[in-house]
Amino acid sequence: MSTRSEKAIYWVKLLSKFVSVQLIVQALGFASGILIIRTLSKEEYAYFTIANSMQSSMNVLAASGISSALLSIGGKVFQDSYKFTQLINAGMRLKKYLGMISVLIVTPILFWLLTSSGASLIYALLIIIVILIELYFYLIQGILGVVPLLKSQIKQIQILDLMFSGSRLLFIVINHLTLINALTYAFCSTVASSLKTFYLYQWNKDSLEKNIPINQEYNQQIVGSIRSMIAYYSFFCIQGQITIWLISIFGTTNSIAEIGALGRLSIIFTVITSVVSNIVVPSFAKCESLKLLKLRYFKVMLIYLFLSILLLVVSVIFPKELLWILGNKYNHLQRELYLVILTSMVSAISSVAWSLNTSRGWIKDSWLIIPSTILIQILLLVIIDVSNIKGVIMFGLVSTLPTLLVNFYLNYKGFNNHYYNGDLSNA
Repeated sequence: MSTRSEKAIYWVKLLSKFVSVQLIVQALGFASGILIIRTLSKEEYAYFTIANSMQSSMNVLAASGISSALLSIGGKVFQDSYKFTQLINAGMRLKKYLGMISVLIVTPILFWLLTSSGASLIYALLIIIVILIELYFYLIQGILGVVPLLKSQIKQIQILDLMFSGSRLLFIVINHLTLINALTYAFCSTVASSLKTFYLYQWNKDSLEKNIPINQEYNQQIVGSIRSMIAYYSFFCIQGQITIWLISIFGTTNSIAEIGALGRLSIIFTVITSVVSNIVVPSFAKCESLKLLKLRYFKVMLIYLFLSILLLVVSVIFPKELLWILGNKYNHLQRELYLVILTSMVSAISSVAWSLNTSRGWIKDSWLIIPSTILIQILLLVIIDVSNIKGVIMFGLVSTLPTLLVNFYLNYKGFNNHYYNGDLSNA
């Protein structure tokens, strides 16, 4: 059997095994999300949506290119446990520092959004406390999760994902015996995150050495990555949740819940993104062949595009059936459904392109995303009514296009001008 055939069989087996587990993981996550949507009132689900959206913003701001830098640098040193530990320690310290900054910036906004949507002072503070505890676990996972990625420890990644999704669903089901509200559901997710973090620590003991000082060279390289990408991540700290921000300010509590509920139906994109993040991106970061690099890129993009279009067609043909999943409170959103799916499709493709760019260091011109998006959004605010759910969705959809186009430009420039860190054997 030829080497090419052996590699093809290896990738087919690896992807099929990972995808099958990811389908279970996402099915568990989807079940948790639908259970929450169906049992919470629109008011409570609005609080839950706001809290999760702002937590996501804090996590994005705290990332600021650190994980991407760890993948880029780690792809060269992960086989040396001493150097790799130095790199991970540097990343952990910097991410905790950025995490504190993101908390100080976003938490007051979260508090205002919750209280302006009707949450009491005490209730809002309790939700924030639970959300921040889980954020701490997410920050740790963002760093330690790089270890199994670069070492291709797919089994460990799968177990962690299954553990989180399964335990979260179990806690949510148990929670039905007590008090059902946004706070208790957020707490269920936090407990599940704590379990995942604990086992991630345990499994990384053999890969990382103890009492290793931080390498200042690695520290400077990560800081350099942060400086080059901080504007981008700060911008997308807001842009990633722009629809929730707008509908919270100009719309109603019901509209917030509807936006959050519709977003749950784009679960298929999470499955594909997980495959890309856990298998394709680490492989992309370590690849030394330009020919193979291009082949992997186009395969990923074509598969992603095909599955995205398939889901979009399903949403157009069977809107009633899809909305039935969310419950009677949301069955009037047929026109908005396919727009949300289309927005998720464009955002997901852009996210994949960005992940591949950052894994190779193709980020020099990423600043173009900010002015182009701002200009588009200024124009959209003039011509679109963002006080209703359809207007907000359209605003979010068109706003994603500059990011998509710039990422494709960075892909093109990276391949054709060899604009990345490291040498390719066939370049």
